[in-house]
Amino acid sequence: MAASVWHFIECSPTQLCLNTVLTCGQSFRWKQNGFGEWIGVMAGFVWRLKQGDNKIQYQVYTPACKTQNNKKKLKTSKLSLPKMSKLEESKQFTPLKSTVDLKPPVKQDDSTHSHSTNDVKIETNQHKKLRGLKASSDSYSTIQKAIVNQGIKVETDAYDSISDQNITNKFEENNLDSENFSKILHDYFQLDVDLDTMYQDWSKKDPYFAKVASHFRGIRMLRQDPVENLLSFVCSSNNHISRISSMVEKLCTHYGNHITTVDGEEYFDFPSLSALCGDEVETHLRQLGFGYRAKFIANIARHVVQEKGGDDWVRSLRGRAYSEAKSELMSLLGVGAKVADCVCLMSLDQPGAIPVDTHVWQITLKHYMAKLKTAKSLTDKIYNEIGEFYRDLWGPYAGWAHSVLFAADLRQNKERASLVETDVKTDSKPAEAKQVKATTKKRSSGNAELSLDAKSVKVSKASKMKSKKSLT
Repeated sequence: MAASVWHFIECSPTQLCLNTVLTCGQSFRWKQNGFGEWIGVMAGFVWRLKQGDNKIQYQVYTPACKTQNNKKKLKTSKLSLPKMSKLEESKQFTPLKSTVDLKPPVKQDDSTHSHSTNDVKIETNQHKKLRGLKASSDSYSTIQKAIVNQGIKVETDAYDSISDQNITNKFEENNLDSENFSKILHDYFQLDVDLDTMYQDWSKKDPYFAKVASHFRGIRMLRQDPVENLLSFVCSSNNHISRISSMVEKLCTHYGNHITTVDGEEYFDFPSLSALCGDEVETHLRQLGFGYRAKFIANIARHVVQEKGGDDWVRSLRGRAYSEAKSELMSLLGVGAKVADCVCLMSLDQPGAIPVDTHVWQITLKHYMAKLKTAKSLTDKIYNEIGEFYRDLWGPYAGWAHSVLFAADLRQNKERASLVETDVKTDSKPAEAKQVKATTKKRSSGNAELSLDAKSVKVSKASKMKSKKSLT
């Protein structure tokens, strides 16, 4: 048994809380083991993550773990990152200092991907037989999406005795060094966005957010692969997190490329759209328990591959304006406004997108827009009105702020959420209500710079009488 090497990136818990971010319904591929470690698949590799006081520790398992022969193949192939344009080279990845003009982080253009001919694909005959065709090679192209960051510190910890594994693929043996993996991790968690600064800004604008934030720190948006994100949320329709996770795993197990085995469990990459174009895919997915979603997934795969250019088309939506990207997604069968907004927010670099589901609807009625309580249903008009309200209130990164309230409303966070309700009730005693009106100062290129005018607090008659009595 050879002990495996842990690497780490510096990151405080207030910038990233793994326990909340990986369970709040963004990605459905992460599981926590008995040692408090998170194991999941991202960018074609299996990752083991562990939260430290001021760092995120990580291990990476590559396809070379499967056989010695595969290790030799990977040894000849170096990880190639896309070249940066002159414009991108001129930009600096520095912490956000202003909370007024927050902009999305600079991302590498995903419209083109170079594929190594030495990439190892491991697929059983059973998987090929199930779908009637060979998996596309572009499922490993996500590794090409790593961005070049500045100032990120990567070091190696001592051997970890808890998670010793018989791992033969050290980073150096495969020419896949920790620096390149740290860039992928940095991009996935969007660590170039200063979350502490964002929380401060949102808390100043919104008293209720401030109360929630005090109990839910470190919640940020993941930057996922658009294809995986799209099909995962097609599965989310009328569903809950555990069942969505099960469906996503079935997609990977039956249609994705095998990566490796970790702790006795086999891991597969997310399938490409071309892998889901077989004639029997819909029938097979129904047999696996996908229900009506099977038709949506099979139709989307065939339509995008045959009419739009496949996976690259979905990824190209990152370069579109928010309204255009959302409209394109909603043209696909089974994709409504909520699913489209989820994809825009979680994988298409649209931090202002606001997915409105049951949780967000109830939060909105209870704490922000009581006037909507008379509405019989969530119409398209009301859906858009809610999105605009939050963008006016929180600014360009409204989708990130919304995700904090969403996470706090989930069942598994009920205990922490009860502390928020206690704070709200305690604070409401001296006053009947505190209302905040968001007013738009200026709109430019679809982004709003906002200021907040607080209405005067109305004190109840009972409170006034109590105050007079105390004075006497």
